[in-house]
Amino acid sequence: MRRAFIALPALLVAAGCSLLDPHNMIGRQMGEATGIPTEPIPAAGNRPLDASAREHAFDFVWSTINERYHDPAFNGVDWNAVGARYRPLAIAAPTDEAFWDVLDRMTGELKDAHTRVESPARVELRQRDESITLGFGFVPLDGRLVISGVNNESDAWWAGVRPGMTLVSIASEPAGAAYQKLLADTRYDSTDRSRHLRALRKLLTGPDGIRMAFTFERADGSRFDATLTRKRLSTRPASSHRLLPSGYGYLRLTQWTIGATARALEGIDALKDAPGMVIDLRGNPGGSVHAVNSVLGKFFAEKTEVGRVTTRTGRPVSLLFGTVEIIKLKSEIEGNKNAYTKPVVILLNSGSASGSELFAGEMQAANRAVVVGQPSCGCLLGFLGYTRIPGGGELAYSEVGFVLANGQRIEGQGVMPNHPVPLTVNDLRLGRDRVLEVAEEVLGRLASKSGG
Repeated sequence: MRRAFIALPALLVAAGCSLLDPHNMIGRQMGEATGIPTEPIPAAGNRPLDASAREHAFDFVWSTINERYHDPAFNGVDWNAVGARYRPLAIAAPTDEAFWDVLDRMTGELKDAHTRVESPARVELRQRDESITLGFGFVPLDGRLVISGVNNESDAWWAGVRPGMTLVSIASEPAGAAYQKLLADTRYDSTDRSRHLRALRKLLTGPDGIRMAFTFERADGSRFDATLTRKRLSTRPASSHRLLPSGYGYLRLTQWTIGATARALEGIDALKDAPGMVIDLRGNPGGSVHAVNSVLGKFFAEKTEVGRVTTRTGRPVSLLFGTVEIIKLKSEIEGNKNAYTKPVVILLNSGSASGSELFAGEMQAANRAVVVGQPSCGCLLGFLGYTRIPGGGELAYSEVGFVLANGQRIEGQGVMPNHPVPLTVNDLRLGRDRVLEVAEEVLGRLASKSGG
């Protein structure tokens, strides 16, 4: 009798789970792929996936997107045809890592940076806030591949690689030709900017300890070779703030996580007397929409509509038969009598994505901030958590779209700066932050107009 008594509520919950949690948010937070499992799914461990396991994983990814993707028209893509084309490629992939890559390339046909498949190895790194990388980045600039940043814990830094140098060769192949091959082999994305970033990750990240040979050119034309090793580097989110020598406040946020955002909120309070504030979101890839909304609330004294959300069903993202709305269709800021109301400038570049674009776009559309820098990623859709794929990988898929108060969509376009400041080789070599310089000039003009 006791077993029957326990089984009945379980059956009721299983039958009603699509109403209680139609987006499976609770299940995903608990690490489950499908709400309440009907049979145990053993961990894959280090065992290779056989054909049956690959078929199961492929079908899970394809059908989940087919049933739950935010746009039932799949961004104009024939999703059935995509599945038919990629299924034999996935099953025949030479290795498991290649299999996961084929699945990711399939999701890339949607040209949506948020919809993606991660292999078990990449999932493990993400969960540890780690990246195994060569520790530098580059951008195409003036017909060359120019180093844009170097992590000072990496081999690249200690080999003497510095921003502004030119990447001449990759594994003895001319860098330009190697990059074009890499780009051609990289899945589609929301924009060319985000596809470049994905290609960069494909080249620079990978198994720990792998060595790669490069040739670099200094500003004086001299060249040097360096064989660099991929290392584990921390990617833990951070926030910092300070008063600049000009007297303006400066807030830096590297990711929209709850912890980092809590420190950012403290920073805003600490800078409340500054005559203007710079919010630096360059390289910030995004994060929680709730974290974004908490910071937006610090900058509006009155109730303000900042945009709206779109979903596949046209209904809010909710729990418990729709009684608890997690993400509302209308995005509003309630208003805060203690809001910071002085001029604000937001700094962006191509690495500013998702939540950073939502924050900057809504502030800009509401005429509450001016944007300085380069166009952002153009990667603004929302997913509600990773879904575990049978076999050990994880799937993210877009379930929410965003429209700003002025009717603009950021996805596929990006936030366009009010004051564009292009990246230049000379500024990189000099270590000159021209974007911040322009931001302070803009704040000076805005403060004068407002009588600050």
